[in-house]
Amino acid sequence: MGAIAILVAMMLLPGGAARAREGKHQQKESWEAGADKRKSDYVFMEALRRNATGSDADYFELLRRAVELDSTDTQPGLTLGYYYMALGQEDTTLAAKGYAMMRRHFNANPEDYYSAIFYGVVNNQLGNKSEAVRVWHTLDSLNPTKPNVTLKYAEALQNARDSASLRRSIEVLDRIERAEGVDIGLTSHKVRALMALRDTAATFTEVDKLIAASGTNANSTLYAGDVMMGMGRPDSAIVLYNRACEIDPTNGLAYYKRAEFYREQGDSVGFDREVFQAVRQEGLAPEVKLEIFSSYIRQLYADTTQQPRIQGLFDTLLIQHPHEAQIRDLYSSYLVAIKDFKGAAEQQEYALDTDPSNVDRWRSAVSLYASAENYEKALETAERALHYQPEDATLMFYSANMLSLLERTDDAIKGYEKTLAAIPDDNRELQSAVLCSLGDTFYKKGLTDSAFVYYDKALESNPDNLLALNNCAYFMAEEGVDLDRAEKMSAICVRQQPDNDTALDTYAWIFFKKKEYNNAKDFIDRALEIEGDDPQADVLHHAGDIYYMNGDHNRAVEFWEKALELEPDNKLLQKKVKNKTHFYE
Repeated sequence: MGAIAILVAMMLLPGGAARAREGKHQQKESWEAGADKRKSDYVFMEALRRNATGSDADYFELLRRAVELDSTDTQPGLTLGYYYMALGQEDTTLAAKGYAMMRRHFNANPEDYYSAIFYGVVNNQLGNKSEAVRVWHTLDSLNPTKPNVTLKYAEALQNARDSASLRRSIEVLDRIERAEGVDIGLTSHKVRALMALRDTAATFTEVDKLIAASGTNANSTLYAGDVMMGMGRPDSAIVLYNRACEIDPTNGLAYYKRAEFYREQGDSVGFDREVFQAVRQEGLAPEVKLEIFSSYIRQLYADTTQQPRIQGLFDTLLIQHPHEAQIRDLYSSYLVAIKDFKGAAEQQEYALDTDPSNVDRWRSAVSLYASAENYEKALETAERALHYQPEDATLMFYSANMLSLLERTDDAIKGYEKTLAAIPDDNRELQSAVLCSLGDTFYKKGLTDSAFVYYDKALESNPDNLLALNNCAYFMAEEGVDLDRAEKMSAICVRQQPDNDTALDTYAWIFFKKKEYNNAKDFIDRALEIEGDDPQADVLHHAGDIYYMNGDHNRAVEFWEKALELEPDNKLLQKKVKNKTHFYE
């Protein structure tokens, strides 16, 4: 047929030409849709590849493009939806949009197992209880032979908390139990639901069934004991804990449970005995021993009669776990509590043997040796630490401080200057601390002008540096310069730290220098009260001077005599005590 004949035939059919044009249009749309779908698939795969290489920005943009190209494909929408939820933690609208995209994919593809699992977990995390039940019920229906899914369904029902859901969860757990057998995990889930329902009889039945099925399993017996304690049946609980210890005499957790039982009953002798038994068991995990021992030490460390027992337990722990750094940390903390700073530092060093990269332990070891006044050892430790952490400005600072304490003043200044060069610009607090130490060091050298320049720099870097405020104020009082400014600086320290004896002593000394002796006495008395039975020589010396100027000469001499006992080589104190009168330096 010729072209004209074809045209005539089409004209004779009602609407023939229009239908032909419509068919071609539909074919074109279908082809374009298919092309967009293919593009979407490609873009989505490229997005996943970019995500695997850590290109987050590209990943997000490609996901959006994939969804734009084919909005009917819910798989990219699921992934983008989760991304929206992550981004929308502070944007409820964006988070809701992302959640809706994930829900849409689940509704369209509930058989997509791993995506459905993912959506179920998201609902658990969000606390969407009814939706979580729907998702896990659907998954359980589609996968009836997967006990992990069925268990998730039971957990979702329990989270719903209403009585109907709780009873339904028990039925679901019974189904798993029929297929898998009695198990402590399943029993614990059922007991949780039954206790929420206050069904005491059924709870005891489940516990009895577990014990019967477990035979000589110490952990199941311990769990049963815990349930009895929770149900207010301590007599039954201790019988079960005793049985667990008989079943497995090496089970440290069994002894721990007995220890907790005795503590609940107020039996301190029984508690002590079982704690020692628990910690000595090789089979108990180090972290559990630490939990037991930490609690025990907190209760007993203040009792000096218990120190040999605690020491014996640490000896046992360290023989069992010589390379367990956390045990060394706990031992170090205990030694600090009893003021054995040298021993505490040594424990930090033992811990560092297993991990010399731990900068916090290096800093702790240096500080502890300094607290023990073993400045040589502290310096040596700081230098070893810098071998492993050569860029750590805090360790450099500690090293310079030790040099200063060892009277190696010029070396200390070089150390402080090196530290300043290593401190990041945004660490103003550390910068200020180092500048304050430079001020202290220059004052020690007799270079007072330089000292005050560095104190000013320290306060410029950190106006809240109380140590710089106090030291600068004190040395201004010593030099008798700008006492009004010194008083204002010292007042800030006292206001911020009203129980700090050093700050109170400085404040009192400034008033003394200003000849405001009554005010000076008020604040020196507060400092002495805080120091109690462990007064500092400087504070006693100042107290003597202040009391003398307030007319109480006998008390003044008593203070000077006490100060001289602490500083027997102090020539000025010797002179004051000998002559029983005040002298200026």
